[in-house]
Amino acid sequence: MNLKRKITYFLKYILFSRKRLQNLFLVELSKKFKLTKVRGYPLTLMIEPTNICNLKCPLCPTGAGLIKRKKGFMKLEDFKKIIDESGEYVLHLRLWNWGEPLLNKDIFDIISYGKQKKVFTNISTNSSFLDNEVSKKLIESGLDELIISLDGASEETYKKYRKGGNFKKVLDSMRFIQEEKKRLNKKLPYIKLQFIIMKHNEHEINKIKQLAKEIGIEELSFKTVGVMDYFSKEDISKYLPEDKKYSRYTLENNQPVLKRKINNWCDFIWEEMVINWDGEVVPCCFDMNNHLLLGNVLKEGVKDIWNNEKYQNLRKMILENKSNIPLCKDCPGTNKETFVDA
Repeated sequence: MNLKRKITYFLKYILFSRKRLQNLFLVELSKKFKLTKVRGYPLTLMIEPTNICNLKCPLCPTGAGLIKRKKGFMKLEDFKKIIDESGEYVLHLRLWNWGEPLLNKDIFDIISYGKQKKVFTNISTNSSFLDNEVSKKLIESGLDELIISLDGASEETYKKYRKGGNFKKVLDSMRFIQEEKKRLNKKLPYIKLQFIIMKHNEHEINKIKQLAKEIGIEELSFKTVGVMDYFSKEDISKYLPEDKKYSRYTLENNQPVLKRKINNWCDFIWEEMVINWDGEVVPCCFDMNNHLLLGNVLKEGVKDIWNNEKYQNLRKMILENKSNIPLCKDCPGTNKETFVDA
């Protein structure tokens, strides 16, 4: 988010809301003093509309069939229960996790309800279902930001990773939603095109820049590819880019090692709550199979879970020795180096 957008975001969603401003101050204070009991509530809610996806992306746990928990869709009434409790404190609502959000038939009502609470809301989509009707509904919903994943500037390159996707359909959907925004004289949703840099597409960086410019995309962001330890060495070497400046890893004995030092810290566990489609809470999106289940917001509520014994104990373990936690041992605990300039 550039400086202008950050200022607009602060003025629109934080400055004139006493509870949000106070909550932001309390959370930042808790981070500064490394308090295991956070003096505030989550600044961000990542809520999973579904853990089902239509694509078979090789390095995605959903696409690779590695999600073992029950599959389903968040119900509108369940979402309302969550946001009714926490909406006056939350600054940011992310509507995605391990699935395609537009597969949830209630997604437009979910977005609209979040916007009624005046929360900054965005979703991330592979754009397979972003047809004319869906585009209109997203504009009408009040969605703040739409992130579209497009990891190729040609059909041949795109289909190497987004297996089951349609390159032309994605391009057509981006053109239509931009044209429809102009027709309706709407600035939102802000369209961000996200390009994950991998070995097979790094040669198309300049081409995707030109394509984004032609379509009139507001922002193009380049993301480094992430790999998890359950993928084979062959998979890892197949997708890590040749140009080292586009990789978050170095290779040691053919194994990826993060360039960034792993510290006993995690931004997410102090400021963001991840809620799966069925209300179950996990520390972050990397916990795809609920290994560190912290509670269920539909039974216990956001506020009660946020500082329960499990959450506080996890924060304490992270501060003392994060390397002892299998889920966390190879994670820098921040998204700051996930995106790169290209």
